[in-house]
This record gives sequence, structure tokens and C-alpha cells, in this order.
Amino acid sequence: MTIDEAAKTNAEEVFADDAAIADAAERIADDESVSHEELVIHYRFLTQKYRSIVRQLVKITRVGDVLQKKLMRTQQELDRRNEELEQTNTELNRRNEEMEQARAQLEQANHSLHILSYLDGLTGVANRRHFDEYLEQEWRRAIRKGSSIALILLDIDHFKRLNDSAGHQFGDECLRRVAETLIAGVRRAGDLAARYGGEEFAVILPDAQTEWVLGFAEDIRQRVEQLGIPHPESPEGCLTVSLGVAVAYPGGPDEATKMVAMADRALYRAKEEGRNRVLHMLEIA
Repeated sequence: MTIDEAAKTNAEEVFADDAAIADAAERIADDESVSHEELVIHYRFLTQKYRSIVRQLVKITRVGDVLQKKLMRTQQELDRRNEELEQTNTELNRRNEEMEQARAQLEQANHSLHILSYLDGLTGVANRRHFDEYLEQEWRRAIRKGSSIALILLDIDHFKRLNDSAGHQFGDECLRRVAETLIAGVRRAGDLAARYGGEEFAVILPDAQTEWVLGFAEDIRQRVEQLGIPHPESPEGCLTVSLGVAVAYPGGPDEATKMVAMADRALYRAKEEGRNRVLHMLEIA
């Protein structure tokens, strides 16, 4: 039996005995046949009983004090543990917030890396990887819609001579200026300017008609020439570009390479015919 159980049992016995003694005293007091000597005897007996009860009550009171202190310590321990739990929850919430912020930063970093993986590091336009994927994507879209798609290949005239005479740093700056001109000229949401390789750039123009594409290409040619970048190795005396244009109405998923080849042939003809000009191949279907 535990201390708590023993104290409860003792208390029940004391108060039961107390009630029994009170009942007995009341009966004796009401009984007129009890003599004086018997009353004295009963009084002494009851006095002893009450003293015994008082002693037990004192003990019970002490036990009650002990139990109360124990309960207070238990409550204090519970309060302390609740406070620790609250602190732990606060710390967990803080760490969860930190993890959420770290996750968001990681996603942003991955997104930034993804974007960077599709950009040319020197010029800031789309790189060849992005060009290839985007051309395939827009080619398939044109097949589904039954619409046209155009491609412009652009080459900086006499670029190797410029690099050899003015240096690669100046050549890189020329590449950046041409890329900026393309970016400024490409205004439709679906159009894409990319560095195709070396001094060659490309522009993909979905859902574009031949006349408009030729006008766009000529505008780019003029913008580059108007930059007035010195090119002592060029007959024009300034930086110029040649552009080849191809327009197609896609009929199959594997025909995109044909349009690229056509634009490349148009570019080759533009260079063969004196450079600093726009030429195009007939539309293909």
C-alpha cells in the first residue's frame, strides 16, 4: 500500500471512529439509568478516544502537508517540462522556418542555374542548347497549329580578321554589341535570339510570314551597321553582318534540320554575293 492509500484509509477510520464515539456519548447522556460512576468511566474512555483521534488527525495533517508539498513539486515539474516543450516547439518552428527559407533559396538557386544553363555566358542571349530545344518545341507547335516558322542565321562579316587585327577582347565586345542589337530588335513574346556558334547568331520567329521576316532581318542588318563599330579589315570600314532567312510550314517532326540547312545556304549566298545583306530561300512545306 502506498503512502497516499494508507493516509486515506487512516482518515476514513478516524472519522468513522469519531462518529461512533459521538453516537455512543449521545446514547449514554440520554440514558438516565447510567450512574455517576459509570458516567465518569465513560467520560474517561471517551477522552482517551478523542486524544487518540487528535493524535491521528495530527499525523494525517502532517501527511497531508507532505502530499501537498509533493503535489506542488509535481506541478512545478510539470510547469518546467511544459516550458521546455514550449521552448522546444519554438526552436522547432524556428528551424522549420530556416529550412523553408533554405528550401526557397535552393529552389531560387536551382532556377537561376537552370536559366544560366540556357544562356550564353559572353553575350547574354540564349545558347546553342536552348536554341536546339526551342526550335524543336516551336517546330512541333507549328505542326499542331498548321502555322509557319522562320529562322534567321546571322554572321558577323570578316570577324576572324577583326579578331586578328584588333584582338579578342575587342572581338568579344563586338559580339556583345551585336547580341544587344538582336535583343532590342526581338519584341514578340515567342521570338528567340541565340548565339549559334562563334560569331554566328540565330533568331527563331514562330508564326511569321516571309515578307515580315525579311523586313525584320533587314532592320537588324541596318541597326548593326548604324552602330558604327570600326572594322579596318572590312571594305565597309565598320562592323556589318550577313543574314540568311528560311521560312517553313512544318509537315513532319524531323524536318527542322532542313530549315536550318536552308537558312545556312541563304547565309552562304549572302556572304558569297558581297556580305552585309539579307538573302532568303523559298518557303518549304
